[in-house]
Amino acid sequence: MKKIDFHIHTISTISDSAFEFSVERLNEYIDKRRLDCIAITNHNTFDLDQYNEIYELVPIEVFPGIEIDVEGSHILVIADGNELDDFNEKCQQISKAIPTENDSITVAELISIFIDLSNYIVIPHYDKNPSINDDTLDQLSSFITAGEVASPKKFMYCIKDKERLVPVYFSDCRIATNLTTYPIRQTYLSCNGVSFAAIRNCLRDRNKVSLSANDTNSLFEAFEDGQELSTGLNIIIGERSSGKSFTLNRISRKYENVRYIKQFSLVERDDKEDEKKFNKILSEKHSLLTRDYLEELQNVVNNIIDVDLEDDSNSISRYLDSLIKYAKESEKHDAFSKADLFREEEFQILDQQGLLDLIRSTENLIENFEFKEVIEKHVSLQSLKQLIVELMIEYGKREKERLIKKWLNDLINEIKNKLQIKTAATAPNDIDLYRVAMNLNKVEKFEGVVRLAKKRREIERKTIQGFEVVANSGEFEGAGELKSLSKSRSAFSEAFDEYKSPYKFLQKLKNVDGLEDVDLFKYFVRIEYKILNKDGFEVSGGERSEFNLLQEIQDAQKYDMLLIDEPESSFDNIFLKKEVNEIIKDISSNMPVVIVTHNSTVGASIKPDYLLCTRKEVIDGKIEYRLYSGFPTSKELLSKDGKRLNALDVTMGCLEAGQQAYNERRKGYENLEN
Repeated sequence: MKKIDFHIHTISTISDSAFEFSVERLNEYIDKRRLDCIAITNHNTFDLDQYNEIYELVPIEVFPGIEIDVEGSHILVIADGNELDDFNEKCQQISKAIPTENDSITVAELISIFIDLSNYIVIPHYDKNPSINDDTLDQLSSFITAGEVASPKKFMYCIKDKERLVPVYFSDCRIATNLTTYPIRQTYLSCNGVSFAAIRNCLRDRNKVSLSANDTNSLFEAFEDGQELSTGLNIIIGERSSGKSFTLNRISRKYENVRYIKQFSLVERDDKEDEKKFNKILSEKHSLLTRDYLEELQNVVNNIIDVDLEDDSNSISRYLDSLIKYAKESEKHDAFSKADLFREEEFQILDQQGLLDLIRSTENLIENFEFKEVIEKHVSLQSLKQLIVELMIEYGKREKERLIKKWLNDLINEIKNKLQIKTAATAPNDIDLYRVAMNLNKVEKFEGVVRLAKKRREIERKTIQGFEVVANSGEFEGAGELKSLSKSRSAFSEAFDEYKSPYKFLQKLKNVDGLEDVDLFKYFVRIEYKILNKDGFEVSGGERSEFNLLQEIQDAQKYDMLLIDEPESSFDNIFLKKEVNEIIKDISSNMPVVIVTHNSTVGASIKPDYLLCTRKEVIDGKIEYRLYSGFPTSKELLSKDGKRLNALDVTMGCLEAGQQAYNERRKGYENLEN
């Protein structure tokens, strides 16, 4: 097995934070991690002199490379080192083409510079940001050797899926003078030598890459001393204060995108605060349901939000006043004011939106493949096509009429303005009485819709891990609930005074500071969530914590690693065995899971993939935490410096309070059974 890292930075470029390179740190990194081969891959640049210096001063094979910004993603291009001047010249072209950190080149430019990429090892960011997009991947697929990933979880995901690129896991490390801890992100290759051709061939075969020297991908190096963890389920046991939580904290700090469920974190000591926190979390988790349920109400609110009945009323008053004034000023009328166009009203322009929606709906019926047979059972495709043609012809006629009326309205207004200038008579104000009437109708419909939406009803019920989540709609009961929903400091008391009158309430909401118009729909209907236990009753405080734990574990699937510290401290064994163990086992099939426990239900019944034991030792007056590890079937647990523990003694001592206590309990159970 050969251990490689083909993503190392030695130059501080515009794409990096400033650092000073140290060849001493590079040699220490190589020694500490026992590397067999590396590649130098700086951002959009290659320094030939520095590469030659590194090549001479490090004890292993070093390949020249470059990390290139290509269409928003990063791609490693690594050469065999035989034609350095040619590679250097190509990299200089890259540097000129990418002068700033926001620039990148196209695939075509990349190929034109390197001419034949099949001569190189080409590794894009794959499951790692900024990742290669599908189009770029397709264009370069014949040249790509492997794909770089960001975590052991993503490595295993790619290894298991033959349709994905062969994964590699590299440090992406800046070798700086102040580097004190060395990364543990490297890849093992099943090959005898470290020649360019041998490595390239290995990287194209998923059976020849792994995360650890055991060549099985069941383990990966997790600590600086080489201590490994399983890519599946790990259990950490040990006596009190032996370093179990300390170990979890080390893992949490070392890896990104980790979900860490700490001891007692899901249990609130104050029942009222616990219930308040629980309801808040529940609402946030199911906010998508709230938005989906209120989507139609949102459309109604958006349609009514610009309607101003007070302004309409004032417009009518101004129109009537101007009409009366026009009649009273008959003696002032002259040839200009007597002209028919002087008091002509604008043509009413119809809204085409309804017809456009009908055309789109018909188009959807025609283009729908999923329910094609059902649709054609009732309406033939030919009829639908004829319908859409007629609708489009009708739309064309109406659009022509609309444009003519708009042109005429513009002309009428222009003439009226010129006539007004030449006469002393007052022209009647313009008013769109149809729009005023439609606004009144809209408000009436709006208020009816809101009153229906406010009625208390069950809108959804679904089962989650043995619990039932029930969502009910209803009315808000006070201004405080509105304020809590908004997370705003603004007062809602004035607005809530009009809550029973939807239109007036909307006008008041528009004046509340900090509220966006697009969110106003949320303040009309309250969506309340309840969790019911298996007996159909609302959950107790303890059951709330159980539900929270199951949800937290389930949600952990979007992370790269899950850490749990002593779940038995807050939950009983029956719940742990029946509910928690099953879901943890499922998750551990897709990502590393590490659980600290001193409970046999979690530590043994769950059947872990890997077992670790912590021991606290005082060496030269300093506390050190030592890790021992092995598989559940191992007779001994080993530390990285060669110390050994009897696995049975450790397991009995940590999970069963010792062999004697275990035997006594077993006899007691046997007596009860007999």
